[in-house]
Amino acid sequence: MTVDSRPLRVPIQEASKRGVSWLNETASERRILLTRFGRVNAVIDSAERLDETAAKVEAARREVVEQFADLALDRSSKWSLEDVCTKLGLDVDRVRDRASALGR
Repeated sequence: MTVDSRPLRVPIQEASKRGVSWLNETASERRILLTRFGRVNAVIDSAERLDETAAKVEAARREVVEQFADLALDRSSKWSLEDVCTKLGLDVDRVRDRASALGR
């Protein structure tokens, strides 16, 4: 059985009916987006996924700070998108697709 990695959109009223135990169990498998009138109002996620996301954000922050420090000290070397993605543990095709979808 494969676990869907996409967030699960759940209306707040339905989440309330299903209860906290259901939310907890489901959030351990995939992120939950609580919606009100179709718009995301809150996110419920597992502590493990939050820690993983925080670590990725911290690694990206460090890399950006280092790159700007290198530029400021004029010691920079050019990095390709592939090199940066590899260093940060990101999928280069997914980054390109996301940038394209954002119109950048």
